[in-house]
Amino acid sequence: MFLDERSFQLLKEITLTHGMKIKDLEKKFQLTRSQINYSLKKINDWLAVNHLPKINNSKQTGIEVEPSVKEMFPDLVEKTPLNEYVPSENERINLILVMLVSRSQELSLFHFSNSINVSRNTVLSDLKKAETLLNRYDLKLVYTRRHGYYLEGGEIQKRLLLLNLVPKILKMKSGEKWLVRLTEICKKDIKSLASRFEIIEKKVKIKFTDEKLKELPYLLLLLLRRMQRGKQLNVYDIHFSDISNTKEYHLVEDLLWNIAEVHEQDRLFLTLQLLSSSVLSVELNKENDQHLVSAIKDLLLSFEKQACVTVQNRDGLIEKLFQHMKPAVYRIAYGLTTENPLLKDIQIHHGDVHHLVRKSLDPLETFLGKTIPEDELAYLTILIKSWLQQQGEKLTTKLKAVVVCPNGISVSKLLLETLREMFSDIIFLDCISVREFNHYALDFDLVFSSVTLKTNKKLFLVKPFITEEEEKNLKLRVYQELHGYSPSKIDYEMLMEVIQEHANITNVESLKKSLHSFFHNSNMKYGRQHQLVDPNLADLLKEDVIVMRECVTSWEEAIQVAAHPLLKNKSIEASYIEQMISQFNPEEPYIIIAPKVAIPHASPEDGVNNIAMSMLCLQEGVEFAPQLTVNVVIVIAAIDRKKHLQALFQLNELVENEENISQMINAKSKKEITELVNYYANVKVTI
Repeated sequence: MFLDERSFQLLKEITLTHGMKIKDLEKKFQLTRSQINYSLKKINDWLAVNHLPKINNSKQTGIEVEPSVKEMFPDLVEKTPLNEYVPSENERINLILVMLVSRSQELSLFHFSNSINVSRNTVLSDLKKAETLLNRYDLKLVYTRRHGYYLEGGEIQKRLLLLNLVPKILKMKSGEKWLVRLTEICKKDIKSLASRFEIIEKKVKIKFTDEKLKELPYLLLLLLRRMQRGKQLNVYDIHFSDISNTKEYHLVEDLLWNIAEVHEQDRLFLTLQLLSSSVLSVELNKENDQHLVSAIKDLLLSFEKQACVTVQNRDGLIEKLFQHMKPAVYRIAYGLTTENPLLKDIQIHHGDVHHLVRKSLDPLETFLGKTIPEDELAYLTILIKSWLQQQGEKLTTKLKAVVVCPNGISVSKLLLETLREMFSDIIFLDCISVREFNHYALDFDLVFSSVTLKTNKKLFLVKPFITEEEEKNLKLRVYQELHGYSPSKIDYEMLMEVIQEHANITNVESLKKSLHSFFHNSNMKYGRQHQLVDPNLADLLKEDVIVMRECVTSWEEAIQVAAHPLLKNKSIEASYIEQMISQFNPEEPYIIIAPKVAIPHASPEDGVNNIAMSMLCLQEGVEFAPQLTVNVVIVIAAIDRKKHLQALFQLNELVENEENISQMINAKSKKEITELVNYYANVKVTI
């Protein structure tokens, strides 16, 4: 008797997880109660045949498995003959594809049917579904009477398919047996290569994960088979200097000694398999790895800010992330990322942490020069999530909020950062539009919105620009709502009694009145007061900081020219210009706040000496992003989060009118522009 795939997976889960309940299995495997009960009966029958005690289901303690079952289960699975096991549909597709990518003869329906122990009709159905999977790799399944079934497409795509297939098959029940049987790999060769990899670990001072050490001999032998049959890479951009300077490059020769000789391009590809393999530990090269470590540190700082947490033992987590990212750098750079089997579970069960990690990736993606794939991102989520659990930090207990603002991206971003600074104990997931809000996937508790919305969540209406007085009002409203008290329900007599126990009150009625005023926030005069009036738009945009040009050659030059007056008057340092350029991503052009208008800016710590603005007006626009041409570039240099707000409010009013933008572009003199600026500097801005 053999176990079907569903029963096998359920038994595996039950033996790994103590006290698993039926409802837990229903949720995890998306099965009905009757399906699970049917499989449990089959499991008990199988255990009885193998002279092992049955599993018991208790309402109090869950499903109980005897220690002898846990001990013998792996051995029994390995001893199960292949012809007694029927693989699942997905497993059959993987087996068929590995036969195709490693074939040494023409393959027909008979070969597939006979090798996998299923009917020809089942094979035909599986082949049809395999075509969908092959589309992801730009490969095509072809059949001719002369050559049978084979794969058509680039060699690199076939190798990437192989890199994904081998780990999946090895995770199957009796996976190694299946690989040996279908690919006709010699067990002796596998054992020999495995021992060589262990020697390499010592030489390079790394330690592969158990899974990777199991996969590498199979991968290498199957790749070598293709190479020896003349399956060469056509065009694959492997940077020789990046790879040939590594210790792994020189060790490939030791690995292949007396096995095979390969072309240089293939040697580089094999070196990549070592460099990109998951490891438990790798030696830190201070000179070569410092930029990666720095990017990881910045990612962690960003995550802490986004998630409202402080990571304990930061160096320990940075080391863990480095150990993962060192090989991942090569996987991401050369498109070698394989499918992460945990991705779906992470997105479902840890979506909040996954989302916050994604929003913190900018330092790492800037270092890599590439977008980090979701499959790689999921591993970072696991590492950070487990570290937080280890220190007892649970993001699930923190309140989560979204900010809804239909204004331009720069205004929305400013509002998000303002709220994040005001409420450091609330996780702000995103700043989104009204349309995005209606389809937002993540769970949240609170909504801060500049427009009215229909929602069953707690809603707080805010203005796009929040003054200091309004901050106090909003804080009071939020904490009153969240912590369950209202000013109208405060017992002021009892409050006075408590105060009198600890202090001498000279004027009881006056204090009572002041407390009432404080809690109701009516004309509050507590807290710091502005000693200086913040500058308006006319104070900052004078003729000496306005530049008029016919054209420039690029958006980078536009920012440099626009910022030059501020560099000249020492309001900013050269580093501020560099940061404005490096931080702008044409794929996310948030600095374009109106048609033909951009406001490049960076952080105060990037090189701002004084609060300032400057303007560049171009008769001929320059492309800042695909299909987004800019004629007016206004550089903003802020010394903090607030001092420039009045000027920014007035600037938004000015550029909301397209006639004003046209007037600035077509102006014959700087005076025409400053007259327009002066008009809006005197207009009362409604916020």
